[in-house]
Amino acid sequence: MLWFFVLLIAGLAFLVLAGDFLVRGAVGAALKLGVSRILASVLIVGFGTSAPEMLVATDAALSGAPGLAMGNIVGSNIANVLLVLGAPALFFALSTRGQGLLRSTVFTALATIAWLVLTPVLGLTPLIGVIFIAALILYIVGSLLMPPGGDPNALVSDEVDDEPPGWVKTALFIALGVVGLPLGSHLAITGALGLSELWGWQSELVGLTLLAIGTSLPEFAAAMAAAFRKDEDMVFGNVVGSNMFNILGAGGIVALFGPFTLPPIFERFDHWFMAGAFLVVFVTVLMRRRLGWFTGIILLLAYAAYLFGLHHFYILGEGWSALWS
Repeated sequence: MLWFFVLLIAGLAFLVLAGDFLVRGAVGAALKLGVSRILASVLIVGFGTSAPEMLVATDAALSGAPGLAMGNIVGSNIANVLLVLGAPALFFALSTRGQGLLRSTVFTALATIAWLVLTPVLGLTPLIGVIFIAALILYIVGSLLMPPGGDPNALVSDEVDDEPPGWVKTALFIALGVVGLPLGSHLAITGALGLSELWGWQSELVGLTLLAIGTSLPEFAAAMAAAFRKDEDMVFGNVVGSNMFNILGAGGIVALFGPFTLPPIFERFDHWFMAGAFLVVFVTVLMRRRLGWFTGIILLLAYAAYLFGLHHFYILGEGWSALWS
């Protein structure tokens, strides 16, 4: 069992570090080749920060564990809201007035609704994969052609504001990212599958917990760093963007290898938390309210309740009625 834990932790560490290296290297190379900062920010940084979820989901699907892939997507989206937003809100009031946040929140809400409505009925099919990826491309192109507030600089991320490193350092970053990401995803999947077999857990449960929290670590670190830098309006943007890329990017890629049937328990339990979590984000952004410490406590308690529910539904195999009977 210890060996599988080592593989899982090592894989997640490789994913986090390699993803950061790939983003820095790709941004540096793009800027040196004359690519605009706005294009580098939206395309490279956007995809790079979601690379762990995409590679883990793809590797899981190719390894014959689609439940693990779908669990990682759903679990990461739940963790992004309840954990990644809840923790920094304990220390700083999070702003919802970032430029373009309402647009991206509405689009992510539509993507979430599409996942919740389509996947229980149709599963993940190649057609849905094409639709999801096309929608993501449409959003990116639309953001480039019609930036929020008419200001292209509003889309530029912190990574693109930095001076690009030299060519040797840039090439090293890209090499480490290209090698580390697939290696990390393979190690994480091997460890996760080993633990699921050892414990007798469904693969989707491992995806909803260990993998979901692990692949959300980059977003968690970015959110805490942004909050302590007083860039509170960036926290919501990071979470909303990550959820969008998880559904349309990771979900779309996995669906291309389908068809895969969604585990029925997702519709009975996990999807309710996924919908409720993002509803909190949508209403908060729509009303332009700041997210303070009290709401942060509620979000963290909700995540604790979700983990309890995973034990109740997946480990004990009991339903809703058993909670109050």
